[in-house]
Amino acid sequence: MSPDLWKELNTALQYQLKPNGYSGHLLSHFDAKKTHLEDIIKRTALMSESNSVLIIGSSGSGKAALLECVVEKVFQDRAVCDNMLQVSLDGMIHIDGNTALQDITRQLKLQEVEDAPLRSFSEKLRLLLDTLKSGTKKSKSVLFILNQFDLFCKHKNQNLLYNLFDIVQSQQTPICVVGVCCQPDILQKLENRVNSRFSHQKILLCESITLEDYIESAKHFVSLHNFEDAKFLKRWNSEIACLFIESEVKDILEWLLNRQRTLRALKNLLTYAVLNMKRSQPKLTVEDIQTAYKKYFPDYKSELILGLSVLDVSLVVAMTHITEIYDGEPFNFEIVFSELDKFLRNRMKWTIEKAVVRKSFERLLRIELVKSCGDSTSCELRNYMPVRLMIRPYEIKKILGKYQNLPGELKNWIESSLNP
Repeated sequence: MSPDLWKELNTALQYQLKPNGYSGHLLSHFDAKKTHLEDIIKRTALMSESNSVLIIGSSGSGKAALLECVVEKVFQDRAVCDNMLQVSLDGMIHIDGNTALQDITRQLKLQEVEDAPLRSFSEKLRLLLDTLKSGTKKSKSVLFILNQFDLFCKHKNQNLLYNLFDIVQSQQTPICVVGVCCQPDILQKLENRVNSRFSHQKILLCESITLEDYIESAKHFVSLHNFEDAKFLKRWNSEIACLFIESEVKDILEWLLNRQRTLRALKNLLTYAVLNMKRSQPKLTVEDIQTAYKKYFPDYKSELILGLSVLDVSLVVAMTHITEIYDGEPFNFEIVFSELDKFLRNRMKWTIEKAVVRKSFERLLRIELVKSCGDSTSCELRNYMPVRLMIRPYEIKKILGKYQNLPGELKNWIESSLNP
């Protein structure tokens, strides 16, 4: 393969395998959510209706891809492009109100705010808001995108969020605030005055990807859609179609889906596989996928489980029983606590406070042995947040066979039938 074609091949694959944004055909699963978000943004741009919305989903679930697709499509409309400005902020970069405010004034090109001889945040914010609010219903609208929204909640007094949502509520200047975050309980972190001004619209990206979807996405990520050499394009895509029929490749993708359930993990695997290719043999093989899998996806969850406390292990075992009972469907904390409490009372003659078990449950969420797949807006509802165990029950039983000094009754429960 010539150097130019090799470069074109790598450029195309690198774009399709970039960590954020591109999600291939899976965006079709978000059609209803795309339409909803498009409508919210367009109503602000064309009808001067201010609004706010949160896009919530786990890391790698497609939040950036959804937003990127919608914004690109909406701004293709000439009327929207002429009537709306866009401001993008990131909680990791804009660590306080001052840095956020400086970037807002820069992106909106509000020279009078940039040049004003004011020093305090409150003074600058007041001038910026007065400038925005001085508009009328015919003012040019502004789309605010707040990536890593949860980090903005850590700002002092949440002043930025409060004032943005206050503008939305006042409807004085048409703005649309779109927050993007991974945490399903994010509303609990908003101060009351901020929460009361948020519109409470949420777009939830639950992890409902099937193995067939995952395989189709993998094919789409490494297929060529435009290429200078038409003969090579046809041959490459034919070889890719055959590659993902191979049982060894399907097994690896099923393993990855059951553990991480994200497009980002899939992209990482395929990126590592593509890096194994050579210009002298531009072909993706089963061996490339296997090498990437073995090298970059070690079985780290075994080490995590073997490092858990006895209470954590008991909770995991309760989840394995529930996962089998519900045939892999999501469950919640209340169901898990009931299963564990029944075992402890009947077999161990123990009682345990729900708050203690709750802390253990939160720990398992943090280390991602359990992952949320739904929404929660209050402490009470959080107990009913749907979650999934990220390791298959039979694998957990195999790993726990290596756990030292487990109580005998707990060992028996691990090996028992479904009911304690």
